Amino acid sequence: MKGYVAFCPHFHQPHFQLYKTREEAYKNSYEPWLSLLQAFADKEGFFINLHFSGPFLYWIEKEKPQFILGMKELIKRGKAGLIGGLADEPFIQLTSRRDDFFYQIKKYEELTQKLFEVGADEWQGIHIVEREGGEFLLQELSYAARKLGAFPLYYLDAETFYNSHFAYPGSESDYCLKHFGFKDPYSRTTMSHIPQEMLFFALRDEIGGQEYFALPVHSKYRYHLLKRGAFTREDKNITKPVHYYFYIKDALERAGELGEKWGKKIEPILVIFEDAEKFGQWSKDPQGDAKWLEEFFHLVLQDEELAFIGIKDYVLAHGFLDTYPARSSHSYTEWENWTAKRGIRGVVFGDERLRLVLNRLRDVEKKQRQIEEHVISLFSARIFADKMPDDSIQDMYKNAVLNSAERYEIVQRLLELNFSASLALGYQLVNRVRHVVYQEDPKWASRHPSYGSSPYYDMQGLAYLFMAERLLQYMEEALNLVRDEEGLEIKDWDYDGLEEIVIRNKEQFLVIDLKGGCISFHQVLDNKVSCDPDVMKRILERDIDSVAPYNDIYRISIPLIFTETDSRMACSFYPEGGRKETCRHSMRCEIEMEREGEYTVLGNLATVQYKIDEIDKKEDEIRIKLLAEEKIRLEDGDEYNITLTKEFRIDQKGVKCAFKAFCSPENSRIRFFLVPDIAASVSPSDEIDFKPQAWVQIESGGEREILYHLEDKQLREGENISLIDESFVFNEPGDMSYYYRIKSAKGECFINRVNYRLSAGENIEKVVISPAVKNYYQGYVNDEQSRLGYHTSGLAVKPKIAFKDGEAFLKVDISWEFDVKWEADPKAKVVELLAYPK
Repeated sequence: MKGYVAFCPHFHQPHFQLYKTREEAYKNSYEPWLSLLQAFADKEGFFINLHFSGPFLYWIEKEKPQFILGMKELIKRGKAGLIGGLADEPFIQLTSRRDDFFYQIKKYEELTQKLFEVGADEWQGIHIVEREGGEFLLQELSYAARKLGAFPLYYLDAETFYNSHFAYPGSESDYCLKHFGFKDPYSRTTMSHIPQEMLFFALRDEIGGQEYFALPVHSKYRYHLLKRGAFTREDKNITKPVHYYFYIKDALERAGELGEKWGKKIEPILVIFEDAEKFGQWSKDPQGDAKWLEEFFHLVLQDEELAFIGIKDYVLAHGFLDTYPARSSHSYTEWENWTAKRGIRGVVFGDERLRLVLNRLRDVEKKQRQIEEHVISLFSARIFADKMPDDSIQDMYKNAVLNSAERYEIVQRLLELNFSASLALGYQLVNRVRHVVYQEDPKWASRHPSYGSSPYYDMQGLAYLFMAERLLQYMEEALNLVRDEEGLEIKDWDYDGLEEIVIRNKEQFLVIDLKGGCISFHQVLDNKVSCDPDVMKRILERDIDSVAPYNDIYRISIPLIFTETDSRMACSFYPEGGRKETCRHSMRCEIEMEREGEYTVLGNLATVQYKIDEIDKKEDEIRIKLLAEEKIRLEDGDEYNITLTKEFRIDQKGVKCAFKAFCSPENSRIRFFLVPDIAASVSPSDEIDFKPQAWVQIESGGEREILYHLEDKQLREGENISLIDESFVFNEPGDMSYYYRIKSAKGECFINRVNYRLSAGENIEKVVISPAVKNYYQGYVNDEQSRLGYHTSGLAVKPKIAFKDGEAFLKVDISWEFDVKWEADPKAKVVELLAYPK
């Protein structure tokens, strides 16, 4: 019996990836891949399945067109087949819209038609992001695939989606054993199931009437592929090509025997799925990896009992083993281990920072839906005019369109035919931005124990999303809808069961969280852009319509506060992982006491629940006063009543916050300090040289000198980074300006500024400057990745204000500027946050 090998490497780069990272991957992996495949193009029997993520294709088309030409030639010669997928590699199951599935797969077909002259009907299969096969996703993706003529064939992990063992006495699902200590003799599964060693055939399934096919992927053949070195010091296993070849032979022979026992004489298939970057980039040795793959390819080609094949070609030629349901709504085992077995959807909704991205997407989706409802209603009113006694048919028609897989295309066409090309373009661009923001990379990589935090990608997407939201507001006006430009709402915006205050004006989107009385999200847009829809359209057309590889969006739009979860704020219940993660946010505050030179933080005032004391809106300013009261009991039994108030004032120009704290009774033996935490998550970047730079300039606010303490200044010498603390004495602060420089891959360089004007009378005794977040998920991701600095988390300013007569206060005015021309003020104190000695 013959066996088949389907090799399926996945080439992946996210939207907004750094220049240096892509260039390194191209040199180490993509260019060597092309050379290797071209060398085998003349070998009889050679075939490979290739999946390129949409973001990868958008980038490489513009930057490395020779790669596209080389791959296109391989496909034309019949040596490679394309596996389709989603244009932006989004976590599409997070969307609130059914039509996003069809939009994504159709957009991907546009890419393969344009670059390779390959339509969806010629795809070998369809790639699912991170192989998360929720039922909703499988149903909708299969429906969308069929509309395009694509074959709904996926690879799913054997260990996750096809359990080899079900319930049995003594297993984890034996509740009698768990609760009473004896084995339940009836804890048995009556349904037949396929053993893992037999999962080398195509399997059929259907959800909601949508038929699809799956080929199981086994982790063994991922881990042993190119296993030329040790994973850890304890790892002594090396896999040579001949070993790998024999593993495959044995697996296929055993599967063939079991298939006959099942009652089907079908030739088996083994699918090898792995990231293409494992070749060359992971090892940094493309020559060694190429030699390994060459030897493996030759072993398969020389064996008459083995053959390379396309995955669809296999199913069409040999059929499927049986209709066998997948255990869906899961992702592959390693991912579920990293993410508490919640899969992608659960991770994003469970993670406080990542949920903010979904909240912003929901804001835009809600506004987009309002416009769509209006456009559909106008059209349906015209269709059914004078034909029905009531409006029920119009409502049914509207709901049918809104729940259609073609919703986007219908509304787009109606805008073109009944309104204007300009409105249709605006709608198209908004929809495109939304999809780009759904991309999986920041939501996956930043929760992987081997990667650092990667808010970079999400922050860029959010910068575009604010423009998209503004564009929708101008569309509302053009469609004679009420233009919702400015607003103040009190609602549970982040779906944590507690209310937040949401403020929106032309240049800001800001959320105040009553838990901690802090700013949990703050997004700003340059006023030169926010009032001009044509400028916004031009920017989105240039950067987003076909997703330009590199751009300078931070020159006009950025989330100022979008902080990581801070390990210092995590609430842990037990060592195995029961915990509540909390983002740092901004404008939290604590009370410290100093006794005999020792400083102690009192209570949990950083996360205490505030209540709204006053709220009003006058002209262009919104004023919000928050109040929290807490009783603190010290170890010696002394009790103190703490009252905290924060008064926010938000207008078009900036944000002001006045902190006040009251402590009673007074105690001459103990000194108390109010310590606000004023944070910004914006950070510098340098895409080519990786030498980000940021500074703090402190202007004198008076003659009195105080102590400043700088934490974790980063000193970089070659590849070595050391962290140092510095203390210095300077005049009490007036304006403190945070300057961060952006050097883009386009060769442009600009500096943005966030300014803090501090006022606390003569009671500021010390100012601490530190990274906004120093560690995230400490103990759960690798130590070196958990550690964050100014270039990854932004800046925090923490003034310490001494209580006098039982009171302490601080006023801070926050403003920002884009693309400033800055030279250090010789009268000011300039602090370098990241240093590169010559």
